[in-house]
Amino acid sequence: MDEIAIRDPRPSDADELEALITAHFSEGSSYGVDLGLDDPTYHVLVAVDADAPDEPLGVMALREFADPAAVADEMYFFDDPDLIPAADRYGHLEMGYVKDGATGRGIGSRLLDRLHGIGAERGVDLYLADSWYHGGDDSPEKLFDRHGYETVHRDPIDRPASECPKCETECTCEAALAVRRVDAGE
Repeated sequence: MDEIAIRDPRPSDADELEALITAHFSEGSSYGVDLGLDDPTYHVLVAVDADAPDEPLGVMALREFADPAAVADEMYFFDDPDLIPAADRYGHLEMGYVKDGATGRGIGSRLLDRLHGIGAERGVDLYLADSWYHGGDDSPEKLFDRHGYETVHRDPIDRPASECPKCETECTCEAALAVRRVDAGE
């Protein structure tokens, strides 16, 4: 198996990361990428094949907050701060995508583990992601379950399977809020 390296983003990554992320969306949708280069509370990590460090295979980011209302303002699916459990420092996960054809290699887990480490250094005591759980093999629900997250809220995404980029016969997609509390000893 080839080696995966995790690195900080480079300004030249923006277009490729936008294409990587947008490839997961319905046709006609796009996503603007913030690399967080000058923001000490925003940590973007890029996964690459060690033999091709200029070609991103995955991306994930952690944005720190002290206030649940600020977290809710940043979330894509949910904007109600009452859905967010109390914490002193929040770590909101976003941009968690792996390139088609590169899934199943542990890239999402490596990115998530590294972001958990950064968050621990910064005092994050609650990680959360408002995520798109879908019927594809690469649904983030599996990743979050393996890493100790609990899904605390779900809302169905009502659309026909023909409009869904992941589900084939029936769309089972949900907007989901997953959280992981850090114990004092972690």
